[in-house]
Amino acid sequence: MADVLRASVELPTIIFTAILVICAGLWFLSLVGVLDLEVDAADGLVDDALEPLNISEVPTTVLLTVFGLAGWFASVLASVFLLDSRTGAALAWLSVGVGVGAAFFGLAFMMWIAPKLAVIFKTKTAPSKRELLGRIAEVRSATVTETTGRGEATWPDGTVSTVDLRTVAGAGVSAGELKRGDLALLVDWDERTDDFFVDHVPAELAE
Repeated sequence: MADVLRASVELPTIIFTAILVICAGLWFLSLVGVLDLEVDAADGLVDDALEPLNISEVPTTVLLTVFGLAGWFASVLASVFLLDSRTGAALAWLSVGVGVGAAFFGLAFMMWIAPKLAVIFKTKTAPSKRELLGRIAEVRSATVTETTGRGEATWPDGTVSTVDLRTVAGAGVSAGELKRGDLALLVDWDERTDDFFVDHVPAELAE
């Protein structure tokens, strides 16, 4: 443990130690709400640098932390087993080599794990209820009127949702015409009230 601690504050490992200290500070500030770390790595100049590497979907701070950890680990191991017995010019040249090698290892590890982390940070757009328009709902309430009615509709992915069904006066299905178990075509959606307006199911769709 003493060798690891000593290596952490000596060249070249101290460079990666400094990176990790900076990352720890950023994470702490984010934790207490001073700094917002929800900054995508695809912003601004960082986008230009990371886009060719296909790692721009992961936040910059996460990438920097992964790079620092991997580089620190490789540098500590190399320092303990290669640099302890070296002195003078040999130590200086080996330190440079270890630093460069650890940086390449950190970069390679970051590029390897970034696609796996991207799955976690990928933003998924919630489906709009407009996707249900044109689909068939089965009435689950006693009846459907201009003010009441419930039914079950199936999303394109097979998920079933309970929705509010309504009739429109003077058009389509008349109030009270649909009963429990009947099928209705979803023809319009009122975003404000979250109601679906229904009509008769065409014969070709009812088959």
